[in-house]
Amino acid sequence: MSQPEATPLTTKALAAALGVSVQRVGVLRREGMPMDSVEAAVAWREAKAAERSASAPVPTEPTSLDDGTIQQRIHRQNILVSRARDVWQAAMETGDRDQAKYHTQYNQATAKLIDLEAEAERRALMAREYIKASEAKEAMLHLTGEWIEMMERMPSECGEACNPNDPPKAIAVLQAYVRKVREKLSGGGES
Repeated sequence: MSQPEATPLTTKALAAALGVSVQRVGVLRREGMPMDSVEAAVAWREAKAAERSASAPVPTEPTSLDDGTIQQRIHRQNILVSRARDVWQAAMETGDRDQAKYHTQYNQATAKLIDLEAEAERRALMAREYIKASEAKEAMLHLTGEWIEMMERMPSECGEACNPNDPPKAIAVLQAYVRKVREKLSGGGES
């Protein structure tokens, strides 16, 4: 007498036995999970989990990135983004069912590239030399003071050379000009 063939479990019964939703069982079935027994389904899921956890070795990263290292990382990340984009695009063109996974990998690679570039930019900004506002103000006041002092001396130093026949007249014109410039600079005169 032959044994009757085992009837596959219902999706609902298998979902209850595995502790997942009916929709998840449907997804797992499309991925290849056997539906003939709970034991076979559990074994298949464990094998898939082991397959996922057996990842490629990850290279060790330096504890701190100097500017040269970060530029190398950016270059490598650009290559990874390009490869991830190519894989995702090929998956879309062939209708691969894992295209969503490849799109996620592409997004993650792009996000990492953006983070690395932002860090490189932050470091570049931090490496620049800046002048404190108080020091800049002090330097400008000093330079302005020297310039005004030179402008004040100009009429007496240049007056005779401007008009050798009548130096007092040249000095008066130059003094008037200096007053006019000072008024403009102080905001008291019109442009």
